Parts: sequence; structure tokens; C-alpha cells
Amino acid sequence: MPLIQIKDLTKLYRMGESIVHALDGVDLEIEQGEFVAITGASGSGKSTIMHLLGCLDRPTAGDYLLNGRNVGDMSDRELAHIRNQDIGFVFQTFNLINRTTALENVGIPLFYARTTNSRAPARRALERVGLTQRSTHTPSELSGGERQRVAIARAIVNDPVLLLADEPTGNLDTRTGEQIMEIFSSLNEQGVTIILVTHEHDVAMRAKRVVQMRDGKIVLDKLTRDIHVDAGESPTARPADIPALQPASVPEAPPAPAESAPGNAEPLEATPTVKMKPRLAAGVNGAFGCGLAAPLLLLLGIVMLIVMQTRFHPSEFSPEKPPPLALAVLGIMLLCLLLSIIAGLIGFFWGRAVLKRIRTVPGSWIGKGRARTACICGLTTVLIPLALFGLNIVVWMTRTARG
Repeated sequence: MPLIQIKDLTKLYRMGESIVHALDGVDLEIEQGEFVAITGASGSGKSTIMHLLGCLDRPTAGDYLLNGRNVGDMSDRELAHIRNQDIGFVFQTFNLINRTTALENVGIPLFYARTTNSRAPARRALERVGLTQRSTHTPSELSGGERQRVAIARAIVNDPVLLLADEPTGNLDTRTGEQIMEIFSSLNEQGVTIILVTHEHDVAMRAKRVVQMRDGKIVLDKLTRDIHVDAGESPTARPADIPALQPASVPEAPPAPAESAPGNAEPLEATPTVKMKPRLAAGVNGAFGCGLAAPLLLLLGIVMLIVMQTRFHPSEFSPEKPPPLALAVLGIMLLCLLLSIIAGLIGFFWGRAVLKRIRTVPGSWIGKGRARTACICGLTTVLIPLALFGLNIVVWMTRTARG
């Protein structure tokens, strides 16, 4: 079974009134132990697919299977666990904490994984990138290449099944970039699956497989050695001598039709509609639960209020020595009132957030009715009964004091 399976993956973004197809039905499979470079011009979709592969974002449509598990069906907690344990990230800007040493930076994922002994694995990770002697130095005392090595060590400290690198040589000079690519090649030889996003052709050619993207689609997917052959070069040719990565034969765009008279103008072809799988909006069940809990707690408080007014007559209630049962009923009533207000506020604002997400994020979402119910129940529970309960409590306490 492939490590990564992508089927008809689509990602849409809303830009004002228009919809941008960042990914447009991408299919891709990556086996365990591969070294894949994803390349393309700006806006081609390579960063979007990197975010989806790293479980940093959810697709609008399509399926993403990681180790046979559908990432789209995972909760936020499960995704956080996947990002911590199964995926390592290397960024162009290193993202190190300046006030801590290299060893402590590498151990950060272990801290979030609640590993008791983080120093030994962190040292081993630094050793794998050849930076043991600089473990006590802070990032400000390291060169750019050394900082990137620390970032790589941090990415592999948990022995992830997948290593994602986003322009890892973008902030480095050519010589240092070559050293970083040698580290990636060494890690791949040790069995680490690496996916590298880059716009530099010579860096992409250091991988074993190249995937080129354009306008949200994959236009080339070949082994590096096949690209050398297609370019008319020997397999040992220098990467810098390889021309820009292109498919063997790219079909030319059809010629534009001749301008016709206004009376004979043909209607424009409609943009194909993306078939999206209906998905439950994130957070809708939580908002719905809070929205329903609020009136139930309020109902329980009303029952306690009725019990207090019917069971305990003001003439039998002594302020100096109140009946214990009366105090218990009063406490339950006030607690139910407080909890109903809190649950109502949470349900109202949570439901509003879900509705806003459904309106702004493109996709086929379900759960709008539950989110609206949460808003209505929450707002009703907070506004109307709050005044009635306050009035009843004041009246009851006044009768008790006079009695």
C-alpha cells in the first residue's frame, strides 16, 4: 500500500466574489522511501498541496489517505497527533526559537509529545545531521546552513514516516544549499520518505522523482533519470545543465476563435462545476450540543425554583437557621442558572463561528441547521430567562425576609 494516496484532491479559496481553484482534481501516489520534488511556478498549487499533505489544511473535495487512513475523516486532535508523530516539517525560514540552544530546539516536538527524556533523542537527531558539536549554541550563533540543519534534526527527532521540506534551500547560498541537499539524500538512503517543494530546477533534480504542477494540476510526473534521458543528457549530467522541467510534449493551446459580429456572438462555455462530497462542518456538533444543553439546564433550574416555592413556605424559613434541604435546592437552582447562561453563550458564539465558516469557505457543507439551532437556543436561554429568573429570585427573597 502506498504511503500517500491522493484521489481527485480539490482545494478552493474564496477571493472576494470569485473562487480560486488552488488544486483542481489532483491524483498522486507516493511509496514509502521515495524522494519526491514538487516544482512549479508561483500559483501553480505546490504550496497548497504541501499544506494538505502536512495536515495543515483540509481539502474542499477528494480524498487524502496517509498510511491507509483517510485524513479528511480525522478530528483536529487526531490531526495534531499526526503532525507531531508522523510528519516532520522543514521550512525556508528555519522557525527556530532564538533564546534556546540547538539541542533544546530539536527537542521541542518531544516536549509536545510529553516525552520524559528528550535530550538523548535530540542528540541523536543532531548527530544524524552532523551538528553534535554545536548543540549548546543558540540560533544567533549559528550560520544559515547550521540553522537549517537544526531545523532538519527537529523534523526527524520523532522518526516520522514523512518529511516535508518547503523551499529548504531558498535562504541559503549555492554551496550551503548543496550541503543541505546531501543531508536530505542521506536521510532518504536511511529510509525516510521526503517530499520537497522548490521552484529551483537544480534542487528538484537532486530528488529521485519530479512532480511538476501548473494551474492546480500535475503536468509532469517522472523519475529524475527519465527526465535526464528526455533532455538528451547522460544520467551523470550536472543538474544545472538540465533545461527547465517540462513534459515530453505539451499540447499547444487552441487558437482563439476569430472575432464574430455582435449579433452572431456565441455564448461562453460554462465553467465546469466541481463535484464536492458533502462534509460536516467542523465544530457544528459541539455548538449544537452546547445550544441544546442550555435550555435543558434552564428547565432543571425552573423545576428547582418550583420545588422551592411549593415545598418551603416563607413562614417556615428562618434566615438564622435555614433548612439544609432548602439550601441544597437553592444551590442547584443557581448552579443550573449559571451553567445554562454559560452554555447558551458558548452555543451562540460557536454556532455563529460555524455559520461564518460555512459561508466563507468553499465546499459542500452540512450542519447549517444545527448551527442555527445552537445560535437560537443559546441566545434565547441567555436573554429571556435571565430576566425572569432574576425577578423571581428577588420576589422570593423579599417574601422570605418579610415572613
